[in-house]
Parts: sequence; structure tokens; C-alpha cells
Amino acid sequence: MKKLLIATTALVGTASVVAADNANINFGGYGRFGILYEEDRSRSASQADVDAGNAAAVGDTVLEEETRIESRFRLNIDASTETDGGVRFAARVRVEANENADNSANAASFSGPRFQVSSGGLRVRVGNISGVTDAANVVDYFGHEPGLVGQTGQYANSGVSLPAFSSTGAGNNGINVLYEMGDFKVMASYTDDHTDNDGATSDTTAFGDSFEIGASYTFSAWTLGAVYGEFEGAGSDVSNDWIVATLSGTIGTADVSFLISDFEGDDDAVFGASASFPVGAATNILASVSDGGADGNDTSYGLGFRHSLGGGVRLDGMVGSNAAGNTIADLGVRFDF
Repeated sequence: MKKLLIATTALVGTASVVAADNANINFGGYGRFGILYEEDRSRSASQADVDAGNAAAVGDTVLEEETRIESRFRLNIDASTETDGGVRFAARVRVEANENADNSANAASFSGPRFQVSSGGLRVRVGNISGVTDAANVVDYFGHEPGLVGQTGQYANSGVSLPAFSSTGAGNNGINVLYEMGDFKVMASYTDDHTDNDGATSDTTAFGDSFEIGASYTFSAWTLGAVYGEFEGAGSDVSNDWIVATLSGTIGTADVSFLISDFEGDDDAVFGASASFPVGAATNILASVSDGGADGNDTSYGLGFRHSLGGGVRLDGMVGSNAAGNTIADLGVRFDF
């Protein structure tokens, strides 16, 4: 028995050494800090606001400070290994900290894990995933966002809440499949409403049942993509349809993107466009516009700049207006590591 235990221990130790030869653990991410401004910034009153005398009832509008410090620290921890047959297995967790809406500091939190297996043109992700639209593999949904934070963009007037990787929470626990073949890509994603299951947690922040499928094709330096989806809120049987299409490419020296989307929860379709124009070796001007969406929306727009300071450090800033017609602006520094 002792000999068997010694042999087993030696075998396990040898396997660990072999695995380590094929394994990689990488750290990367970014930090940013600066000033953010939003005219008439407000939030919905909570019971704590009522108790403190800040509002008469829950749901009332409570005005907040229009200018606050903006900050984010994001660290991705990626681990991967590869089989002898060339199949790659990987996982990611994220550590992130953002300032709170009341301008107070916040501690960093770990995300739920995302797992991945890939071979050739096929990639499968499970766990804390993004849906097809948010993943931006087949549609250029976000386009060229002006400014430090991304307060506005070509998508800004859409009222849709997209299934996305949770940077500070457990996430959706879904599946995301991507297949690439030359200039053609197809992608699908699904998340399950875990609140319907036995032993369900009290977490109602994750998405309910959601399904997205999309495809894109690249031709002559232009990429055309489209996605169809169906979204439910957690614990809800109400489903909303979602359609988005984008066209992105270059015109002269400018990178441009165009968007059209329609969410069943909105009154009108959204039309958007964005662009990034180089104005020197280290500076780009970025602009975006978004129109449509919910009834009563104003046209959202933004104009900003991005200036490289070298070493992965850049200065970002913008000014614009959101769908409520309020002036927005930000200015700050981002550094990648």
C-alpha cells in the first residue's frame, strides 16, 4: 500500500509538471481616472431616501451632484493550457473597482469565472459570458465612443439592456458559441433564468432567458453584421425581440461605423453613426450620434478626442448631450497594462 501511495503521488506530481509546461497565466487590464459631468443627474429614490427625508416616496426623482470623480481599475486574470491535439482550454476572472454614483470610493470585487474551449475556427464560452451583441464579434454595436467613460455612442438611444460579462458579479452562467471561416463569422448565445430552478439564489440582477444569433461578412475592408435576439428579465416571462445591424469600415483616413437597431420595448428604431479621425501622429477626433428609441428621446451626440502620451497612456475627453437633452462631458487619463 505504501508503495502504491508513493507511486500515485509521484505520478500526480509529474502530471502537474507536464501541465505547467503547456499552461499560461496572464495579467492585463487598465486603469482610468478623471472628471465626469452630467447636467441634472438624478436617480430613483429608495426607501433610505424616504427615511432620510430626501424624497416623499420610493421612486421619486432625486437630484445628485452633476460633477464627480470618475475612476476604474480593471485587472483580467487569464489562465490557459493546450492539449497535445491543439485544443485550447482557458478561463478568465476579473478584478474591478469603480467609483460609486454618490462619488464615494469602492473596493475591488472579483467577477464570476468564464470558461473557454477553442480549436480551429470554433470557440465555445460558458459561465459568465456576454451575449452576441455585447461581445461585438459580429456587430460593431459600440462603434467609436468619444470620451473617457463612454457616456454616449451610436447606440445611446436604445433602451435595451444587453446580456453582458459581469465585471464585479457572478454573471449570467450561459453559453456563447463563435465560428469563423475566412471573412464569415456566425455566433449564438443563450442564458438561463436560474430563478426558476430549485435552490435558486436571491440574485435577481442577472438576465433571465435570453437568446441571440448573428452573423457577419467582411468584404473590401467593410464588415456587415446583424443580430437577432429575445430577452427576458430575471424571473419574468415577458420576452422582447431585438434586432441590430451595423456596417463598419473606412472612408479616406477615417474609421466609421453605422448602426440601425429595433428593440420591442422602444417606440421607434434607433439610427446611429460614429467615426474616428486622425489629426496627427498621436491624436484622434471621435464623434457619435444616435437618434430614435423611446418616445420623447432627444438626439444623443458627442464630440471628443483621444491623445496618446506613449507607453499605453492616453488622454481622453468629450462633450455632448444625452437622450434626455442634458449636457454631458468628461476628461481624464487611461493607462493600459
